[in-house]
Amino acid sequence: MSDLRIGLIAEGKTDQIVIQASLKAILSQSFVLTLLQPETSDALGGAGPLGGGWGGVYGWCRQLMTMQYAVGANPSLIDFDLIIIHVDADIAGKHYSDYGISNGLNNLPCERPCPPPEDSVDALRSVVAGWLNLPSTGGLPVQWVFCTPSKCTEAWVIAALYKSTVPTILNEIECNGGLESWLSQRPVREGKLIRSGKKQTTAYLKIAQRVTDGWGDICSHCSQAIRFGDAVRATLI
Repeated sequence: MSDLRIGLIAEGKTDQIVIQASLKAILSQSFVLTLLQPETSDALGGAGPLGGGWGGVYGWCRQLMTMQYAVGANPSLIDFDLIIIHVDADIAGKHYSDYGISNGLNNLPCERPCPPPEDSVDALRSVVAGWLNLPSTGGLPVQWVFCTPSKCTEAWVIAALYKSTVPTILNEIECNGGLESWLSQRPVREGKLIRSGKKQTTAYLKIAQRVTDGWGDICSHCSQAIRFGDAVRATLI
């Protein structure tokens, strides 16, 4: 059986590492993950011409809309078995101007009270569907799925790494907007995933297997991880 071909549109490289580690736990079949956005190039600090972060995902979606093909029929994408589009749920509280986008759609912010986390997640998914000129999240092409950790991918990392040592951080973890700051304050001996506000790619690579091994713990505390795993499996059946 050949490897599954998976394309990923994500906010950044560390998100790719966490998502790839998650897929290793979700899927029994081997796969090749291709990062479509951000591009890996020398432009904009290695994030390609559209930049990284959620603004880069927005730019990628809007750029796709300038082409003559329907979203699911673009010849550069149709050979993938699965396409994942990732944004963190904290984007629901952002304005387009926060990223310097002057011509954004009139659909941000869209944040809802948390808990429950899915209210903001669902609202944000509708926003992203709008970036693709789709009427709703239900209009995604059949091989596309959302990955929308709440409030950020680091919730999954923390659930995998700190369940035993700092269990209190897991309380309402999907509604905690300070997880990146919390990680940045952890001792150097723990790997220092975030240093001076910057995520450390090498450090994330070192804990990737722990994310795979800790997928059960992640799903125990992060409903959007369960949702992602279910969507991936349903798409590939």
